[in-house]
Amino acid sequence: MHKSFNVAASSIYPLGVKFVPEGLHISAVCEKNTDFGIVLFDKKNKSGIKIPFPKEYRRGNIYSMLLEGYQDRDCSYLFYQGEALVQDPYAMALENDRKYGEKKKTPSHCKVQEHSYDWNGDKFPAYSFEDSVFYMMHVRGFTKHKSSGVSCRGTYAGVVEKIPYLKELGITAVLLMPSYEFDEVFKEENQKNSIEQAATEYNGLDSKPSEREDVPVRVNYWGYQEGLYFMPKYNYSYKKDAVTEFKDMVKALHQNEIEIMMQFYFPPSISHIKILEILKYWVLEYHIDGFQLMGVDIPMQMLRKEPLLAETKLIGEKDDYYENSAGTGNSDTESVYKNFGFMNDAFLYDMRKLLKGDANMIDSLMNLCRKNYSDKGVVNYIAKQSGFCLYDLVSYNGKHNEANGEDNKDGIAENNSWNCGVEGKTRKKGILELRMRQMKNAMSFVMLSQGTPLIYSGDEFANSQEGNNNPYCQDNPVCWLQWNRLNTNEELFNYVKELIAMRKANSILHAKMPLRGTDYLSCGFPDISFHGKDAWIPDTSSESRSLGILYCGMYGSDGGKTDNSLFYIAINMHWEPYQFGLPQTSKGLEWKPLMTTCVRKSNKDDTAKKSTAKESTGTTKNEKNFTMDFSDNKIGLEENRDNILVPPRSIVIYGTKVVETGKEKKAKGSRSR
Repeated sequence: MHKSFNVAASSIYPLGVKFVPEGLHISAVCEKNTDFGIVLFDKKNKSGIKIPFPKEYRRGNIYSMLLEGYQDRDCSYLFYQGEALVQDPYAMALENDRKYGEKKKTPSHCKVQEHSYDWNGDKFPAYSFEDSVFYMMHVRGFTKHKSSGVSCRGTYAGVVEKIPYLKELGITAVLLMPSYEFDEVFKEENQKNSIEQAATEYNGLDSKPSEREDVPVRVNYWGYQEGLYFMPKYNYSYKKDAVTEFKDMVKALHQNEIEIMMQFYFPPSISHIKILEILKYWVLEYHIDGFQLMGVDIPMQMLRKEPLLAETKLIGEKDDYYENSAGTGNSDTESVYKNFGFMNDAFLYDMRKLLKGDANMIDSLMNLCRKNYSDKGVVNYIAKQSGFCLYDLVSYNGKHNEANGEDNKDGIAENNSWNCGVEGKTRKKGILELRMRQMKNAMSFVMLSQGTPLIYSGDEFANSQEGNNNPYCQDNPVCWLQWNRLNTNEELFNYVKELIAMRKANSILHAKMPLRGTDYLSCGFPDISFHGKDAWIPDTSSESRSLGILYCGMYGSDGGKTDNSLFYIAINMHWEPYQFGLPQTSKGLEWKPLMTTCVRKSNKDDTAKKSTAKESTGTTKNEKNFTMDFSDNKIGLEENRDNILVPPRSIVIYGTKVVETGKEKKAKGSRSR
């Protein structure tokens, strides 16, 4: 018996520490045969008081007790196992008592979570997979750089400040890299150099002798590790109360019709039941819209069957769910919402190969651009956190991870990248122009394919990681988005923004059901068809690098037959111009150019043209000198309207418009006078 409370029996569940009317309920798991108990820190016991679990209250490996009469709401705690102090894996809050990257001798104290929050009628946006545009971000890196222009840099509040930017871009959901609580600092005794020393040596500077004598400390910036799964990461909070700040972020995103999803990494040691418990908690407590689940043993089938998660996006790392295997019935109409999707790595690898001009990729393009399912989502991307970001994909042939302190041995060796003629930074206009075109091409692949597109944050304005394809330990401008690049790459940002808007406005570009490639509406066009130099005849030979894709709007998600618009996407990844044969449109329509990845040049600037031709390397004469002019709306379009000539390594997108009759033209002319 203690002076202020009695130790009594309590229920086994729930696990964790929480106040109940009778006092403080404590329940925890210990699989070791050692002394086990709780250390309480409160006003009377600032240094902590040890309270062991009575062995008679043990059931299996679960210990529980009730501190009868204890009601100090400001207390904090740790568990002890023998001599070690450990945090409660079921804790829902922490004392925010350290800075990001700061190593402490003892872990931060856990807090007993008693939190009421006014959601003000918060509603889940509930976009379907096909209507979604995902945006992957690292909470800290998204706004930590001073160029972000926010007042709460590197925090949940900083994300809120950037919501107008996200809305302008047009994305529908943010996907947070690990934002549950984890210890980002850990030591590696055998590490050769610290991160700072490796970076110093890589940059050719002298390092201080005293630095080499220190035990190296590495920062796990990404956070793909086990953590305290029931709380948001405290160092990503601007204020002390991370729980409230995280919920404020969720609510603000929802108010702006943007979903929020989270990445979770689970090692095999985390039980399937606990994984389910964690996801349900985040949906109920934090209103999370979806999860990308990472690990070697994720129970996707079990999670998908959970009724609470029926409208929550569950994204796996591979396609390990098959239609009707989850026990949802045999009819597609029985499922109101498809909640399972997978990360389509095949898209990343093959579209990178096509982008740099590899042979034998047209069949893959034809398959990937239409890949879609009625019962699951397909998430397409050409860049993510591991491997090259988009700008580095078109700027480096090899990885440059020297600053990681592992002699550039870490990271993926083969990135399917092409530097466009110069490795890394350059001022050559021809190279920069080609890189801009290639980035637009890559974004076009992602946005104009069926499935769900995903953008890695910063790719929309050519953010660079300096050739580092594995910056998991770089908490510095290598990983922080450098927002000043938005000013210099506004052309790319505007192009991506227009792509997203066009995709969202036309349901055939993000169909709900798989496209069949047949004219099942008898409207004169299949839902999707492929073309080459001659209409309806694609060149699928091993040396082909060009393909025309035709989408027919009548097959959109509204049931078709009302939208007779057509979209023709002419893709030429060859280093020579390519002439496509355009299919004839429906009666009363004609083709019009909508967008192109070609950099727009002024025909008057002959000096710039000559300079470009001189400075470009790794390209052909035709590629250097081919220009397009959007001003007359006749880019590459022959007078007979039957053929289009597309420049090297370029994409041109055509749509249809209503042909004006002679009377309409005459009436328009009289009005203008």
